[in-house]
Amino acid sequence: MVVISDILVQGVQMLLVLLLAPLLTGFVRKVKARLLRRQGASVFQPYRDLLRLLRKEVVLADNASWLFRVTPYVTFAAIWVAAALVPTFATGLLFNWTADLIAIVALLGSARFFLALAGMDVGTSFGGIGSSREVMIAALAEPAMLLIVFSMALVAGSTQLSAVANFMAFLIRRLAGIAGNGCDRAHYDSARRERANPHRQSGHAPGAHHGA
Repeated sequence: MVVISDILVQGVQMLLVLLLAPLLTGFVRKVKARLLRRQGASVFQPYRDLLRLLRKEVVLADNASWLFRVTPYVTFAAIWVAAALVPTFATGLLFNWTADLIAIVALLGSARFFLALAGMDVGTSFGGIGSSREVMIAALAEPAMLLIVFSMALVAGSTQLSAVANFMAFLIRRLAGIAGNGCDRAHYDSARRERANPHRQSGHAPGAHHGA
């Protein structure tokens, strides 16, 4: 019964990641438009774009190999699995032992690698430009991501995402507790000063007298 419950929780998380990903994209676009003082499209616009693209016919070049046909499925599967392994809605899931930072980085890198290969597969100039741009962005972004990821793993003492998530939650609770204690201490000190010097609150000096 426990295994069935774990499978259901893991499946629900994978389904939620798949369904909410376009909504997150729409929300990011909406925030960017608001920052630029524009109205922007609806947050549900990515869902409409997906439905419109799914109704279109598949366009393939005559000299496209099997790699070009397989790349969309490989890229989608790699990114979906990487996103589903992240403890987004719950920790301690069924595939928790596979949710490793190194595995996540490998999945995302594999998706980018196949995407660059697909761009060069057809042999057109635009495909080569797109592949070179993809590799350039990867060379700039992925080292920074690796540095952040392994810094978090070094602090948490593990590369398991569940351990890192639990450590970050513990750290946030500690910081919130420290901030709350600081606010309570400041309020206590202010109240104690007011009790020690009540004339300061009323605006009169201790030895002042009113004139007739």
